[in-house]
Amino acid sequence: MESKATSSSNLKQLKKGIYEENLAPYRMEYFKSPKAIKKGPSLPLICPLDQTSCLMERLTQRKLAYKQANSLKGYTIQLYMGSSRTAALKAQESVATFAYPATLHYRQPHYTVQLGFFGDRLEAYFVYLTLVKKIPSVIIRPSIRSIVD
Repeated sequence: MESKATSSSNLKQLKKGIYEENLAPYRMEYFKSPKAIKKGPSLPLICPLDQTSCLMERLTQRKLAYKQANSLKGYTIQLYMGSSRTAALKAQESVATFAYPATLHYRQPHYTVQLGFFGDRLEAYFVYLTLVKKIPSVIIRPSIRSIVD
């Protein structure tokens, strides 16, 4: 008798558009919840790539490599790159008052105007900040300069 009453109440809910049934026992479990993991005492952090002990050795090796290669790696500030010689000369003249020399290079079909030679990027960045106000297309580029003995 009870089943008829529940089926009639289910029928009334279906007519109203309400359907309820607990399907949890029939669902598959894809991920089981992880069990509690016991944590041991924390160990001090040891970096296997610690290279501070051999830093001086690496610096002397780099210095020898630069001497053998007869070149230095550094950065220059590029003021202009394009095919117009007049625009390149204008860019070179616009920074004539700077302490660093602006050099004009031509590699067919492009003219480039570069300013100075800096050992690291941060040094070049300070000059770059003053130049961006005048010439918005200025960029910092890595470059290699030969060492003349």
